[in-house]
Amino acid sequence: MNDTEQAPPPETTKIAPLRWQCCHCGGGGLDSYGDTCRHCDGLGFC
Repeated sequence: MNDTEQAPPPETTKIAPLRWQCCHCGGGGLDSYGDTCRHCDGLGFC
């Protein structure tokens, strides 16, 4: 390969995002008072 040729793009694979269950609400999205969990904003995962 000389200086004018471009290298082929590297082969990549898609990686699924990892999500962890919220340690404050247990994944339910609500705190013990029934309000939205402030740690995960009610999503249930961090």
